Amino acid sequence: MKVGVVLPVYHQEREYIFECIQSMEKQTFRDYKLVIVLDGPNAETVKAVKEASQMLTVPFVIIDRKENLGISPTLNQGFKLLQDCPYFTWISSDNRHDPNFLERLVVTMDQAKPGTVLVYSFYRRIDQNGTPITYTKAWYDYVEYFMTRKRAEIFQNCFIGASFLFTRDAFNKAGGYRNKFPNVQDHDFWIRLLQHGNFVLLREYIMEYRFNGRYALTTNIPPEQLTMESMASSVDVRKLTGQIPKVSIILYSHNHVKTVKHAIESVIRQTFKDFQLIAVDNGSTDFSPDAIHKIHESRMVPLLLANRSRAKTLEIALNYCLGDYVLFMNGDDWLDPQALQIMVQKFETLPSNIEMLLCNHKNWLERRNRLISGSIISGENYGKYALKPQLPYAVMYKTNTISNEFKDLQEPIEYHLFHKSSKQGNAHYINMALYHKRIIK
Repeated sequence: MKVGVVLPVYHQEREYIFECIQSMEKQTFRDYKLVIVLDGPNAETVKAVKEASQMLTVPFVIIDRKENLGISPTLNQGFKLLQDCPYFTWISSDNRHDPNFLERLVVTMDQAKPGTVLVYSFYRRIDQNGTPITYTKAWYDYVEYFMTRKRAEIFQNCFIGASFLFTRDAFNKAGGYRNKFPNVQDHDFWIRLLQHGNFVLLREYIMEYRFNGRYALTTNIPPEQLTMESMASSVDVRKLTGQIPKVSIILYSHNHVKTVKHAIESVIRQTFKDFQLIAVDNGSTDFSPDAIHKIHESRMVPLLLANRSRAKTLEIALNYCLGDYVLFMNGDDWLDPQALQIMVQKFETLPSNIEMLLCNHKNWLERRNRLISGSIISGENYGKYALKPQLPYAVMYKTNTISNEFKDLQEPIEYHLFHKSSKQGNAHYINMALYHKRIIK
């Protein structure tokens, strides 16, 4: 058969199972076989699957496993039985597929350029009752914007969606699905798969993706946990493939919707390109997370967290750093275009005992949406004022010298790190203003 389809099933609504299997029976493309893997579901689900499968007229196999192992082992077990099929896909038991779902994906793959390992398409949304969620021009524009990406941006966002077809050979080269990131196994797989070839987006809506189902992952797992696990997978694959940047920038955002885009763009425009940007949003109540996600940048790690202390937020962000050096900045500030180049080049010439490189920063007063040039604050004066210490804005640290000592901090984390390195005398100063600080009046 040309296509191997895996349907993993854990606990699921009887109605959803019948709708899913019925939609596969109605496929116009018939050269496929289906492996249904029961991942230790309850008795009601097992009964529903066995009854619904009686309507199938295509070749199918049911693996009735009593133990729940999770989605990744379940998919791997199913695809192991389909190694004679050149194309693979898998479907969720709560989704519905148009009759031309497989046909359009297969035709697109067959006509794709050599080296294509994946085709994927747009999808429509339905609610837990199977009712279409209102489709507006804004929704279609969002789908187009979000899912039309460069291949490298898979590190930033899981833009593939729920409608896809990939090659068996690429699946095997990628090593199948991993259980290391059990709640984001799809994103982890796409990142690894796209290291082996290209993809094609089919700009057609050929299936229905169900939101808010009782057993859906997005219903039962907090969005923050999914974000953190997804980005942990992204960082892990970069390590595996040797894509290690020289510098990590941690950009802290909290209700910076008006300025965070400018802050991020100041990093992207750096003359020094070998960096990683960790844009961490700390529970913003405005549209800062949307502003971050709208930026297409493969070197960015977006972390959208629930509200917590600044110290705890930055402590989490440090876990995603890959670079030899790390620099902190705020979502309302920006960097000089040559900041990273100057600081890294200087750091590389310094003795190994130097842990911290500090510069000056320039203040800008914002009044009525206008920026007014202010004073330049010398990096040599950071930390000299006992009652109101000046935050060290323009400082780069060696990542391996930063230890996780951020619990119950009474001062900002940046001042804590600066003060620690300053006491040890392991700092070097550059008399240049490379950081721009916005002060809103």
